[in-house]
Amino acid sequence: MKKLKIMALCILTATCSSCLDMLDKTPISQLSVGKLFETADGAEAAVSGCYSFLNGTGYYSQDRWCFAFEGTDISGSAGGSANYQWTSGENRWSDWWLTTYQAIGACNTTISRIKQSTFDETRRTSLLAEARFLRAFYYYHALTYWGGVPLLKDEITSLDQVKNIKRATREELSNFIIDELTEVSDILEKSPAIVARASKGTALTLLAKMYLLQEQWENAAKTCEQIMGLNKYKLFDNYSDIFSQAFENQQEHIFSIQFNADYTDFSARMLWYLGPSKEEWDKFNGLGGSSAPTSFYDKYDEWDLRLEHNLAKTWRGQAFKDSRIAIIKYWDRTGKQMLDHDGLNFPVFRYADVLLMYAEALNEWKGAPTQEAYDAINEIRERAGVDEIEELDYKQFQSLIRDERARELCYEGHRRFDLVRWGILVETVKRISKEINSKGGEYISEAHNLCPIPQTEIIKNSNLEQNPGYETTKK
Repeated sequence: MKKLKIMALCILTATCSSCLDMLDKTPISQLSVGKLFETADGAEAAVSGCYSFLNGTGYYSQDRWCFAFEGTDISGSAGGSANYQWTSGENRWSDWWLTTYQAIGACNTTISRIKQSTFDETRRTSLLAEARFLRAFYYYHALTYWGGVPLLKDEITSLDQVKNIKRATREELSNFIIDELTEVSDILEKSPAIVARASKGTALTLLAKMYLLQEQWENAAKTCEQIMGLNKYKLFDNYSDIFSQAFENQQEHIFSIQFNADYTDFSARMLWYLGPSKEEWDKFNGLGGSSAPTSFYDKYDEWDLRLEHNLAKTWRGQAFKDSRIAIIKYWDRTGKQMLDHDGLNFPVFRYADVLLMYAEALNEWKGAPTQEAYDAINEIRERAGVDEIEELDYKQFQSLIRDERARELCYEGHRRFDLVRWGILVETVKRISKEINSKGGEYISEAHNLCPIPQTEIIKNSNLEQNPGYETTKK
């Protein structure tokens, strides 16, 4: 089966470069693709290939992970993404675009070929639902990065399918994602045989996120209630258990990226990026390393149990240079150093996020916090060892939720996109830039709510319109 998965990945990757890269390539032999889907095991391997884009240096790469928090109110970084001097010619945009469409293309090929296959119908239906979920997942991320993008739903077998393709509107792409997730959430199993695979709860969680993005508050709240009603998920008793290898893929984890201790994998690199070596203790910003601003540290009550897990002013008795506040969420407490490998999974969706989304949606839908909203937020706060909240008005509760998401979910891939969703990225960056002495506040504009379409893609296809605020030549 392992050899079959490797073959599937090779075939799918070869067929699924950037949709516009297809202009420069000849489609792979249809025979090799066809043989892969002659059996259920082959189709299973193809679906596994669709998952493979999540980890390693690909979709959930170190760069993308950093992008989700650098240049926000939970990062003390003044360089990289935080300077907001973005141009369409940067390699990262073209790399991320390519990886996105490789993943989408793999899903499209898999979906198309499974539909044509003749093995057991029950298994076909299940595998199709997984591939459709993954395609929706990849399109969701494309939506949050670029807005509307070319919407490809079918396997690419002819260059005519992608030649001069235009971007779908944001509404068209959003509706497609919502429709797909609504359908597959009724098909996917509550508890799949392979624990790390997409489940009913996984699809519903992404659907809830889409509804929040669209400000469909009632739908978001009711979708969260569906997840809660599965009676499958609950918070760990201890916050630290979320990030322990001993408790991977358990009660709070709805969907996680699976990693091993291969140094080329992103999980191993989190320890490298955030954790200084023995020789670097007193110059924390040497090889790797990132920090948090004081204003974020101060958002925690001093007795908040999450604080000591997420941030630190000292590490094993030693203070950091210039009183810096270290991000230690993924550091190993056993003394492992950055050159040691780590196989910690990365939590994409977890139950605490569902509770936070539920509380936010109820407050926005009802115009004030309901008892159910209080119960959801207080369940999270109780675990953190901080006081329950009550008797807040709409604006107070909204502000609390925004801070609580930072305290609970920091460095898990949410913050930048939350700030964009709330329409406060620009004002937040202007404020935090003064604290951390960053130039980002001078350069940021509303254009930075989206990333630029890669220059390379626009050169290939003049029908691709650039996002407002970015200059691009079409030559």
